[in-house]
Amino acid sequence: MPYIVSSIIAAVAALVILLTRYEPDDSSIKIELERMRSMILVIDGFVDTYIQSGGDMSEINFQKLEEDGILPENIKREDDPKLEDGDGVVSNLTSEEDEGTAEEFKSNLVFPKSEVIWQLIPNTKDNTSYKILVDMKKNPILNSRAGFTESFLGKEYCEKALFGKFISKGNSYDDSIEGKETFTETGTNKDAKFVCIVYK
Repeated sequence: MPYIVSSIIAAVAALVILLTRYEPDDSSIKIELERMRSMILVIDGFVDTYIQSGGDMSEINFQKLEEDGILPENIKREDDPKLEDGDGVVSNLTSEEDEGTAEEFKSNLVFPKSEVIWQLIPNTKDNTSYKILVDMKKNPILNSRAGFTESFLGKEYCEKALFGKFISKGNSYDDSIEGKETFTETGTNKDAKFVCIVYK
């Protein structure tokens, strides 16, 4: 009898450990996915504002949105002298000297208190759409479930919410041909990177 009781106690203890170990992970991933949803919709809102103000979709990128005053005040150039350490939320933005060159399409955006990197470029095959590269590799929670995260975000937010096209193998900016801005599709469906083409 003591053996049976101790076995039951051990089994219950193991179950409690399993539940307490994985429950925070589940809640953490849900929180991060909700944050991703918010960021995706905010970026699409920036694009809508750009279009409504007469912006040319063939020139769209984060540098252009920043120069046109569409990005909010807490999103500044990396080289802005007013920017304090730790507050940089736009990285790799080029100088005004690069305006009109392929360099400006390399601009990235990172939201405050987020590790996810976004890159926005026009869809050169269709002047009524844009491409967004989402890089989640620096977010440990999203990266730990990269396959699930890519699939969920691509299908639920890119395809369903934005009526876009999900490209799971999109993984980096290709600047080999100036004027033909695009993203390479040499990744995998679980490398924590994907591309969404959004039609307007």
